[in-house]
Amino acid sequence: MTAPPPATIPPHKPLFLCAGLWAVVSPLVWLWPGLSADPVFWHQHELFFGMAAAAIGGYLLTALPHWATGGIRPAALRLLILCWAAGRIAQIWPDPAPVALLAVALSYPLFLCLLVFVPLLRARAWPRLWMGALPLALAGAEAASLTAHLQGTAAGLPLALTLGFSLMIGLIGGRIVPAFTRSRLRLVAAEPTLRDRAAAGLLAALATLAGMILLARGAVPSLAGITLLMAGALQALRLSGWWSLHLKSEPDILMMQVAFAWLAAGLGLAGAALLWPDALRFEDALHALTMGAMGGMILAIAARPLLPRAAGRLRVTPDIALSFALLCTATAARVLLADAQVAGLAGRQWAAWLWCAAWATFVLRSLHHWNRPAPYPILSAHQGGVGQGHARRPLPE
Repeated sequence: MTAPPPATIPPHKPLFLCAGLWAVVSPLVWLWPGLSADPVFWHQHELFFGMAAAAIGGYLLTALPHWATGGIRPAALRLLILCWAAGRIAQIWPDPAPVALLAVALSYPLFLCLLVFVPLLRARAWPRLWMGALPLALAGAEAASLTAHLQGTAAGLPLALTLGFSLMIGLIGGRIVPAFTRSRLRLVAAEPTLRDRAAAGLLAALATLAGMILLARGAVPSLAGITLLMAGALQALRLSGWWSLHLKSEPDILMMQVAFAWLAAGLGLAGAALLWPDALRFEDALHALTMGAMGGMILAIAARPLLPRAAGRLRVTPDIALSFALLCTATAARVLLADAQVAGLAGRQWAAWLWCAAWATFVLRSLHHWNRPAPYPILSAHQGGVGQGHARRPLPE
């Protein structure tokens, strides 16, 4: 079976680039006050529904041809990008009508849902229908977010969105990371061993969901803190089964594992902040999830098509390594040194600058790679060729 004819521009290129560009833009409201009338909401909204939503679209449309025949048409891809851009403009448009704002904002996730669901239904790929449910859930979350903001009842939304995205990272990242790890271990280890501990991942997801429900219902914070601590410990337990000394020279795999480690740490820190609020602010702990887990996983996945391949392995370039290191440093600064003063700037300001530098480095790499042919398979290290006419190889996940 041959690879599907690609669009003029493969979907991952513009969508991952949009994610990178918006990752640079989203902290600017903190570095230049006055850019937004409501900087807190705009920053949170654009991080989830601008940056992360573009990355989700890039991943889903990249994985889709492996489960359903045919690729996305160039016109459909252009329309999808326009929907995403219109959603960003709608957020800064002065006094938009609520109905118009919702319609424009939801056009991207709903159109993405259509582009994913229809091919899967035609192919009767029932086990993969979750790929279409993901943008549908994204649309529901955005509708709830904007409605609550318009009604002035959005106080608890950042927490719900953060834990919701953490749940998604645990479930989807919990499939991707061990799959790629197992594939690489088969290549570099004489006797590869990987203990997935999928049951621990399922329990972690349930504990995360329980924490969300407890916080939403206004329960005693300590109860939610205990469930989130349990979720973090379970994710850490699962991650420990993926680690191998054979991977110490495989930085593309290590980046995904470090991002997953931020998920475990972030859930644990969030739980600790609820139990001991005098020792750690909850908002600081949540940045381990948004910056470290979500940002780190997006960067680790989005960088894969940009990396050179050799003998079934991806070679991490110095600029991508620097980008990921800056992102992790930014996360640590935001979580642990938010109020510390260094060279006249607070830790949270340094974190914003480091985050912007990390993603600017990724964007430059993406632009440098823009006119190069897309490898196939795009996210895998296998050397399946470039363009059309090469044997289809399913993604490890």
